[in-house]
Amino acid sequence: MSGSYGKTDHDASVWDKEEALSRLMDSQALLDEACTIFVEETEEQLPAMAQQIAAADFANLAREAHKLKGSASNLAAIELQQQALALELAAKQDNADAASVLLDDIKEGLARFCAQWSK
Repeated sequence: MSGSYGKTDHDASVWDKEEALSRLMDSQALLDEACTIFVEETEEQLPAMAQQIAAADFANLAREAHKLKGSASNLAAIELQQQALALELAAKQDNADAASVLLDDIKEGLARFCAQWSK
């Protein structure tokens, strides 16, 4: 279930594959490698972010969300970029409730990204 904090538009793209390909010299092999690394690193990052929320470590949470936002942007993962921005802002406001909901949204967004990538 998606939260109400920082919700993306219903018609927002999950991933702009063509844009991501153009950023990687139209190389499908490079895109696959970049996506693999992105997914692996994001999956490693999510438990740490959950711990940061639980510990009210908002400064580190904001940094991690900012890194995720940049990585998502590099791959034109539009939905994840927007969700990471919302999480970064929630962390900067020390808002644990919003951050928790947004982290769940990011987990769902990552699953949608993976589904789009595997097509």
